[in-house]
Amino acid sequence: DSLESCLGNRELYESCLILIREQIKEKGIDKLVKEVLNQYPLGMSSGLFHVLIRLAYAVEGAELEEKLEEEVARALAYYITAYREAGVLTRHIPISDIFNEMNRLVGHKKIKKLLETQPSTGKQMKALYENKIFMELGFVLEGSEEEKIEGLISLLLPVFDLSSSIVVLHCITGLHALVNLKEYFDDFENAFDIYITCCIAHLLTVEDLTYHEPDKNSEPLNWDEIIALCLTSRDVHTIKFTYSCHELYQRYNIEGLKRSAHKKITGK
Repeated sequence: DSLESCLGNRELYESCLILIREQIKEKGIDKLVKEVLNQYPLGMSSGLFHVLIRLAYAVEGAELEEKLEEEVARALAYYITAYREAGVLTRHIPISDIFNEMNRLVGHKKIKKLLETQPSTGKQMKALYENKIFMELGFVLEGSEEEKIEGLISLLLPVFDLSSSIVVLHCITGLHALVNLKEYFDDFENAFDIYITCCIAHLLTVEDLTYHEPDKNSEPLNWDEIIALCLTSRDVHTIKFTYSCHELYQRYNIEGLKRSAHKKITGK
C-alpha cells in the first residue's frame, strides 16, 4: 500500500518495485528520489552503503540514457526494502583531532566488549546505535562542507592502504555516491553527519584497523596510467573504487586518492 509498509522488508522488493514505478509515473524520478532520501536518510548505509551506491549509479546512468530510468526504480525499491536504521552522532570535533578521537573509540574497553558479544555485523551496528557511550563519544566534524569531506577522506585512505578492507572501500565508494546525490538532500550537512556516523560505526566492527596520518611522501602517479591499469581488471570492486577515487579527486584534489586507487589495482 505504501513505501512505509515495505520499509526494511526484503521479501517485498517486487511489490515495492511495482509501487515505485507507479509513483515515478505520477511524480517523476527526481521528485521521488528526493522524497525517499529525505524521508529515510537514516537508511543510507544499509547493505554496507550499497543502497546509496546503487542509487547514485542509477541516477547518473539515467541522466545519460533514458532507458536506464528502470535502474533508478530498482535502486529505490532496494533502498526501501533493505532499510536498516542508523543513529546520528552530534558531538562536533576539529578535523585535526580525527585520528586521536578514532583511536580513542577503537581502544575503549566497554565499546570493544560490546562489539565482541554481538554475533553479526548487523547486530554490532544496532548495538552501537543503542549504546550511550558510543553515542556520546562518537563524533562528527566541524568545518565547511569541503573541509569535512576532505577530513573523512584523510581518515579513510591510510587505513584502506594498510588493510585493503572491503568495509573501508565501501565507506569511500559510498562517500562518492553521497556527493553525487547531494542535490537531492534538503539538508546535505545533516546527511553528511549521518554518513560519517555510519562510517565510524562500520569501521568499529572491523578488527585490527590502524588509524594514523596519511603518508605524504609518495611517488607521483598519473590518472591516465591508473585508469589504463584498471581497465585490465575484472574485479568489480577495483573498477568501482578507481572510479570513485578519480571522481573524488576531480572535486577535492587529494593526492592520496591516486595512491589508494593504484594500490587497489596493483596490490602494492
